Amino acid sequence: MCGIAGIFRYNNIGHPDIDLIKNMNNIQKHRGPDDEGIYSDNNCVLGHRRLAIIDLSKDGHQPFISDNGRFQLVYNGEIYNYIELRAELELLGFRFKTKTDTEVLLKAYQAYGESCLEKFNGMFAFALYDSLQQNIFLARDRIGIKPLYYTIMDSTLYFASEIKALSAVPALNLSLNYQSLFDYLVFNRTDIFDETFFTEIKRIPNGYYATFGANGLKLFQWWNPAVFINELSEDDKTRIKSKIHDILVSAVKLRMRSDVPVGSCLSGGLDSSILLGILFDWNQVPDGYPTFTACFPTHAIDETVYVDKLNKRYPFKNYRAYPTAESAFNKLRDFVYTNDEPTTNYSFFSQYEVMQLAKDNGVTVLLDGQGGDESFAGYHYLHGFNMYGMLKDQKLMQLSSEILKSLLRNQHKSAYQTFLFQILPDSFRKRALLGTVSYLNTDFFHNYIKTSRIYNEFFDADNLNQSLVRHIQYKLEHLLRMEDRNSMCFSLEARVPYLDYRLIEYVLGVPGTLKIHNGETKYLQKISVGRYTIPEIINRTDKIGFGTPGEEWMLTDDWQCLTAQNYAYLIKTFPDVFKKNVHLSNTGFDRWKINQLATWRNIFFD
Repeated sequence: MCGIAGIFRYNNIGHPDIDLIKNMNNIQKHRGPDDEGIYSDNNCVLGHRRLAIIDLSKDGHQPFISDNGRFQLVYNGEIYNYIELRAELELLGFRFKTKTDTEVLLKAYQAYGESCLEKFNGMFAFALYDSLQQNIFLARDRIGIKPLYYTIMDSTLYFASEIKALSAVPALNLSLNYQSLFDYLVFNRTDIFDETFFTEIKRIPNGYYATFGANGLKLFQWWNPAVFINELSEDDKTRIKSKIHDILVSAVKLRMRSDVPVGSCLSGGLDSSILLGILFDWNQVPDGYPTFTACFPTHAIDETVYVDKLNKRYPFKNYRAYPTAESAFNKLRDFVYTNDEPTTNYSFFSQYEVMQLAKDNGVTVLLDGQGGDESFAGYHYLHGFNMYGMLKDQKLMQLSSEILKSLLRNQHKSAYQTFLFQILPDSFRKRALLGTVSYLNTDFFHNYIKTSRIYNEFFDADNLNQSLVRHIQYKLEHLLRMEDRNSMCFSLEARVPYLDYRLIEYVLGVPGTLKIHNGETKYLQKISVGRYTIPEIINRTDKIGFGTPGEEWMLTDDWQCLTAQNYAYLIKTFPDVFKKNVHLSNTGFDRWKINQLATWRNIFFD
């Protein structure tokens, strides 16, 4: 895991700024404290910071040069199947000087061109400079686990792993992207397609690659989750269960390839507990294998009781972080700077604390359960998309049964709110949304709702599986951005087995009725791999996620005072966005967003 940066000018002799790349490297030092490298010629400068995970020797130094000297590579991530891919390339005549996945990536590109991306099972963002053709190739993994940002000025491309590194470009005059602000405040979504909170800074979208040369920057989609919706027969349930089991076990095994200590994030939920069970049953991790949990003593959302029960089955060691309103308040500025942009949920501060705990206890690689909800339909509101699909298909008896069974399970109200939202006419939808953000000026709302990808594309899903595709396209990445920043801040590599592309592609083909069944989410996960956790977790009807008592935090005196100050600051700064003399509700998310946004604005603009 690493940090990359670069400057490229097509046929523009004059030597790009090496000192700027040194500065960008330094800003991203936390992403790679083990080594630093710089390459430069008259048209290109590349920078790299290395966190050594695979092959800890100097062979992993980057920028990595091809045998013929033509290509220079800077790469962030892991190609988990590099051993198998290396063997394939050796059969084609390639010879290897190192044991790194970096060399495998470079030679795969030499062998297959951009089609090499389809052969990689991993998380990656990389830039490959072709000094002969005078162009640069940029690519990201299918899901967007690893970040890659860029800006273009005066026919010059600048790129980096983090926005804060790009913000160091002296000539870059940053301004707020109001569309991103709108989607954040109204839908609680960030990281949508190529947008950031900065108008001038874009990201390479997940599943895309780009080329930059004589014709400027061109984007190409190389992976599209929508093509995998091809429903299998429910009669194949036994085969489906077996296939999902085998893929997930393989995904976990691949992600245990490491030359540094590995541990796991652990909550009391399905996703992380199943991963832990697979580790003990299939990967022979030792007694005392380290796990890390956020705890909230005396709070109803505290999940340590489930962790303790799981510990009776598996002999892991559990380290515990105790995030509080006070620690979140004191670390707010550092946390916002770490994440580059405002965050959507106070649970990410708890994640930040867990990552620091892992770092303090000698772990460098962490397995995490991120992505289980997207693959197996774990969110409460997905019931609404599922019901809407039944209505669209005129399966009224099935719809009635699903609604009844959801009610009997005391399903969260968001399930029915989403279903209602899907069937409302456009004008009623907008009126309902505006009512949830009464502190926004109506002109601002109506100006930006028209161009919102979330409004126009996320909610156009006709059924559950289409909704899961939209989650991969327009929701998952904001979770992954915070996963990346919170882990890399402490020089940790976070790995997410549920986002193995083989699992995502296969599960998208499974009927929605096996994902949400009789009012129960994650049914498919439970029948396929539920054996690796305990009945107490399998039988839970609540869904906490990465639960954090942020509602209570936001009502403490310090946070109340700060919220009032920050809202006044935002009214003054963005008078066309926020209303005056509006009493903020006690909704914790609204208050969290106000404080995140104001702190972010202060860091990057004031």
